[in-house]
Amino acid sequence: MDRALLKIVVGTGNRHKFEEIRAILADVRGVEFVPLSHFEGVPPIVEDEPTFEGNAKKKAQELARFLALAQRVGFANQSTAGDDDDETDNFEALSAQRSKETSGRHRPVTLGSSGRLPVVPQTRTLDIVVMADDSGLEVDALKGAPGVLSARYAGKHGDDAANNALLLKNLKGVPPEKRKARFVCCIALATPDAVLCTARGTVEGRIAAQAGGKHGFGYDPLFYYPPLGKTFGELEAEQKNKLSHRFNALSKLKAELQKLVGA
Repeated sequence: MDRALLKIVVGTGNRHKFEEIRAILADVRGVEFVPLSHFEGVPPIVEDEPTFEGNAKKKAQELARFLALAQRVGFANQSTAGDDDDETDNFEALSAQRSKETSGRHRPVTLGSSGRLPVVPQTRTLDIVVMADDSGLEVDALKGAPGVLSARYAGKHGDDAANNALLLKNLKGVPPEKRKARFVCCIALATPDAVLCTARGTVEGRIAAQAGGKHGFGYDPLFYYPPLGKTFGELEAEQKNKLSHRFNALSKLKAELQKLVGA
């Protein structure tokens, strides 16, 4: 009898990240990666921790708790009608609606005044496992900025063009030898009641004077990788995925995943 697949929900609305993660971990047998967009009503997780690791752990466990609670009220695990990652339904409204539809068989679940998901009883199983990451760029000349604010460096979350423009502005006049930088990725794997493991990966480079290449996303066009003499934006996905910060973090995580599936 074939061993059942371990389903891991990848806790990101960023399609580029999801595809990178799935591609890098393609050789891990016994695991199926499920995008977060397959679930309705997912509340935004506030990334207010001061470190990449703290944000990754918080996102992974908060999302796992949400999925456990949503499973109880019976409306999770349904494909969304659209593919817009920024659109989310109201969790409490959906919960109340589901409770009404089932004539009281389910009680509505509330997030409470704090907005945080309540702790669920320990499951002691791997029925719900979430992988989440927090990643970004650290520039030495900017004392580690943009750091954990990388995705919203210019104000609006996910505005790559504005973030890159602000980074170049803040580095104006800084010579190449002082534009050292690194991409950082921290990944956490969690169930509703525990963080199972974390992994951190980095890749060193420097910030180019201007954008190069049209591949990748985020700061890739500005991140110059000296060993290849190219920016990440000039690398094909397959090549980048063998040396990126996310690759380095996921490589460390592979051993833990294989333990979970009994490989």
